[in-house]
Amino acid sequence: MKLQGKVAIVTGASAGMGRGIAYHYAREGAQVLAVARRQERLQALAQEASGLPGEIVPFVADMADKLQVEGMIDKAIEVFGGLHILVNNAGIMDDFSPVGDVEDEMWERVLAVNLHGPFYACRKAVKYFEQMGGGVIINVASIGGLFGARAGEPPIPPPSTRWLVSRRTRPSCMP
Repeated sequence: MKLQGKVAIVTGASAGMGRGIAYHYAREGAQVLAVARRQERLQALAQEASGLPGEIVPFVADMADKLQVEGMIDKAIEVFGGLHILVNNAGIMDDFSPVGDVEDEMWERVLAVNLHGPFYACRKAVKYFEQMGGGVIINVASIGGLFGARAGEPPIPPPSTRWLVSRRTRPSCMP
């Protein structure tokens, strides 16, 4: 069990890659705070993982809400006694409107979830990691963040936010 004794937060854990990461970490012995907006899916994941060496504890939060994002860091430390790994996986797509038709609300929501949320989580986790002597942050970004869309008009908000996340990760690494 490669992650025995480790505590991880995985965002976007109710579906897709986030769900898979959370389950795999628990299978490898980690205590996982699984974070997403859909409580019923998080509960199902925790139940499915109940026989694994690690543990999954659901935590409902919206990555667009700064207080909820910071609260997930506090919750992991409170429940598990520490934090070693932060996986910023949550992300949303826009409605694929051409850039001239993107509504302000859509633009702001995508930025809040895909850019602000991971930033707030990283900032809070880094402060804790500095006190504890280290930790790991994994920021999941898409290939679209590097190259944009390949068919039709490119959806501007998600690729631009994923590009920013990928570009801000490298310089924020601690020695």
